[in-house]
Amino acid sequence: MKPLVVLALLLSSVPLPAAPILPAGRSPTLDAAVTRHERQFYGLNALPFGLSLDVFPTDAAAIGLIDQFLEGEGDDFQAATGKHPFDVIAQYGEHGDLGFFGGVALVGTAFRYIALRQEGAPADVLASARAKVERAARSWHVFKVVTGGNGLVARGIQRLVPEVAGDPPVPLDPGIEVPLFDGQGKPLPQPKDNGSWRADNSAGALPPGTWNWIDSCSKDQLVGQVLGMVALYEALKDDPAVDQALVAELSADASAIGRMLMQKHEVAGLEGIFGSGAYDLMIWDADGRPTMYHDLNPLSLEKVYFKPETGKYNVFNLFMAIGVLKALHHMSGDQELEAFLYDECLGERGWLDKAAHPVKPGLAMDYIYGGTQTNFDVPDMTGVALFLALYLETDPQVSTVLRSFLEERWWDRAGEPHTARLCKQPLWHALYLASTDRGTAGGLVDELVSLLTGFDLGPYWSPQRINCDEAELAARTCTAIDGATTLELEEAKMGKALWSKVALDPRIRPPSDFNARSNPFDVNGGGGTLLNPGGDLLAAYWLARALPQREAGQVNRSPFAREHMPVGGVVEPGPEPVEPGPEPVEPVAEPMPDGIDAPTPDVADATVSDVPATDTPATDTPATDVGADTNGGGGGGCTLGRRGSPGSWALLLALGALILLRRSRYTA
Repeated sequence: MKPLVVLALLLSSVPLPAAPILPAGRSPTLDAAVTRHERQFYGLNALPFGLSLDVFPTDAAAIGLIDQFLEGEGDDFQAATGKHPFDVIAQYGEHGDLGFFGGVALVGTAFRYIALRQEGAPADVLASARAKVERAARSWHVFKVVTGGNGLVARGIQRLVPEVAGDPPVPLDPGIEVPLFDGQGKPLPQPKDNGSWRADNSAGALPPGTWNWIDSCSKDQLVGQVLGMVALYEALKDDPAVDQALVAELSADASAIGRMLMQKHEVAGLEGIFGSGAYDLMIWDADGRPTMYHDLNPLSLEKVYFKPETGKYNVFNLFMAIGVLKALHHMSGDQELEAFLYDECLGERGWLDKAAHPVKPGLAMDYIYGGTQTNFDVPDMTGVALFLALYLETDPQVSTVLRSFLEERWWDRAGEPHTARLCKQPLWHALYLASTDRGTAGGLVDELVSLLTGFDLGPYWSPQRINCDEAELAARTCTAIDGATTLELEEAKMGKALWSKVALDPRIRPPSDFNARSNPFDVNGGGGTLLNPGGDLLAAYWLARALPQREAGQVNRSPFAREHMPVGGVVEPGPEPVEPGPEPVEPVAEPMPDGIDAPTPDVADATVSDVPATDTPATDTPATDVGADTNGGGGGGCTLGRRGSPGSWALLLALGALILLRRSRYTA
């Protein structure tokens, strides 16, 4: 058979890259709304240093100019309006939640570049998208430097001077900076709060007078920080057009944060903490104290620490810690961090067993949902942590347990009317579609499109929405502002509020600067002149644009997912006792027919204990299995020629296959 014919046959048998969960053009209305909103997001909300912030216009005239800009086509605000954006903005806000809000929004920035690269976007479009990712990465690194380094992470950062010389002053959040210590070396403030403005503590690593920051990074801010780091890592790593020093910074930062979390601290006597003993997985701060909401350790329940022998554990902290540690190891390849997660935590401390049995009365404390007491920050953080843990995991022993929790305890918890499946949050739909192994359900994609198109994007203002007036609240039923939807109400939060019994559609829901952690059952809200960034909405859209559809039994996985030691580590076998016996007889090998290799052991059927341990360090080699979450296959196969001497046409086949695989790296 002619080589080109063979090549054509081989290439025809290679599956084409799967279509994305949300292909471009599936909803032209949504695509146009996102394009328009990105002009707002990058031209206004992210203008100071590339990250997601709230915008407060100076006055009604400024609001009119913003509307005028977004009604046009270009990206140059000054050319469209005659004003620099900083001239129409009174103040930027939400620096204190930038770790989480900005981290989620970075998924939109990073996966936008990934999606456009996969789609073969024009060079100028790709260059612009790449520049946004690189700029964001440089700012994201400031979070870990401005604190003084060594794994300490800011809650939020603020750039004090414009990036472009000659631009008007940045409209700042006028926080008053508090010194880390008083004259006697005592940490300030007393008592510790949930975030104080601090002066640059980088000791000259950052340009003087350029940055300040907010301390007391909480666990929600940290998981958002880590999500943003992973998004940047996925977009930048191994891209020949990107300076890989940015990736090296991400890896070093991840290792430092992991080492900080691995340190044990005696909790007895610490401010606001109850318990005694040495515990790790505590977020530490530059003033030498744990941050206010510091606890990632499953043995802690809101700063009350349990002894391991009690058997009690915090289910929420358990999954948060798994997601954060998995992501930090993914980026760093730190072998000590790998051993800490897989040997000590999942193995010796029994985390994997605890994750597999999250319902243990009296032991497993699960407050991810709580009926009408639900704090929607908690399922939001849980969804992010589960995505990190599953998208980056290569071991089915681990991912099977995590995915069971995703399906049955987060996405669609039986008997819970506020479960993620019913909350109409686009980000949660996208995280689920990216993480499930039950296939890409067309109905869920339809819901995602409908939810995203329900938001008034570009501009995304905050008009007041009153669905229920006082009389309707008293009657516990009302007709929503669309004139068609009937809302039945129930008491919530110990009678202090009324919630709808079903989540509100975005078309009637009060607006929010971060929808995914706002209550979708609130009937009234909004108002004011806030220009919302919509970072979680962009994240949902671009995550679905970048990641491929899957059949049942397949999963999405990072192309850079690392292999790792088995749970519990590798036990080195000791020498077997040797019993004296007869001298062994050398077997006589039967000759194999010419051209046929001798059989090799069936590696696919070997257990972990059958495979000898090695000291080979983790590498950056992408996992070859980025499809089904199994380790099946391997071994065997037939050769294209005689042993050790494939023909030139075989090399051509291999080259063609490699080219296809390279092109489909993010979609295999």
